[in-house]
Amino acid sequence: MRNTFAQAKRIWQQFSHDPRTVVMFIVAPILVLWLFSAMLSTTPGEPRLALVGVPGPVATALDGVAEVTTPALADAESQLASRDIEAIVSMSGTTLTVEVEGTNAGTTARTLAAIQSGLKDMASTQASTMPALDVTYLHGSSSWTGFDYLGPVFIGIFIFVFVFITAGMSLVTERTGGTMERLLVTPIKAWQLVAGYCLGFGVVTIIQAGIVLWASITLIGFPNEGNIAMVILTTFSMAMVSMTLGLLVSGLARTAFQVIQLMILLVVPQILLSGIFDLTNAPTWMKVLSVCFPISHGADALRAVMLRGQGFADIGVNLGILWCFIIAFFALACLSFRSRRTR
Repeated sequence: MRNTFAQAKRIWQQFSHDPRTVVMFIVAPILVLWLFSAMLSTTPGEPRLALVGVPGPVATALDGVAEVTTPALADAESQLASRDIEAIVSMSGTTLTVEVEGTNAGTTARTLAAIQSGLKDMASTQASTMPALDVTYLHGSSSWTGFDYLGPVFIGIFIFVFVFITAGMSLVTERTGGTMERLLVTPIKAWQLVAGYCLGFGVVTIIQAGIVLWASITLIGFPNEGNIAMVILTTFSMAMVSMTLGLLVSGLARTAFQVIQLMILLVVPQILLSGIFDLTNAPTWMKVLSVCFPISHGADALRAVMLRGQGFADIGVNLGILWCFIIAFFALACLSFRSRRTR
């Protein structure tokens, strides 16, 4: 029993001598739980509809179940393409045509349910016949599911997380094995060391991204409406962000345990705000925070290519932001390794 308590005491002393680990051990789960609570407390609002040539009684009925506007057709089509509205509603004879954006099956179902609810209320109140619905899709089809909408995000997240863990853990392992200390006493410069890690992991990342994308599209069945080269470029960019971030974290962490804790602080919030949850009615600070994270830009780019068939001109800004993160994390990692050498 004495040996058991001695072992426990040794562990307690290790924690007491490492306040950074203690702080992260407490702060990380509290931060994630608070973020979960803030996100799950938001509820989706009424669908946003653009009415074009819709009769007054129908417009009044839809106004009771959705946020409606009455723009010109060209403006409505532009708003639908930019996802500022969920659907364009027009009427020809006794048929109500609803053109939905279509990539998010959950949003589409909620929009159509609201429209049908409004029409049923109108028919029962005015003792009239409910018009027939003709649903068309700007992107996707009625066969798409909610998982198809989340597929591109999951692809980016899994590549980001696994590359981060691989890069971070590899350097910690080299440090504990003494390899890192031997490298730091050689004439190699800090940027050359970090660049070597990036090149080595980069080749492996390209292979991993190719295999994951092939399995996701061919075996799992995720839809891809765009150029596969654009998908590979986006996933590779996300992997490079994760790799340079992992190198930076490994330069700050002393143990593998701290790498995991820093991943909870730096990666998990990005995953929660990457687009898995609907942030349409989320607080402004949450939307701003989402824009500040690289995973969000990578997920947006993957959705634009895979679900909407868009090209480089449409995702160029997102890719540029990702490579700005890569440069920033690379520079900070170099500074971290340089500071270790000067100690």
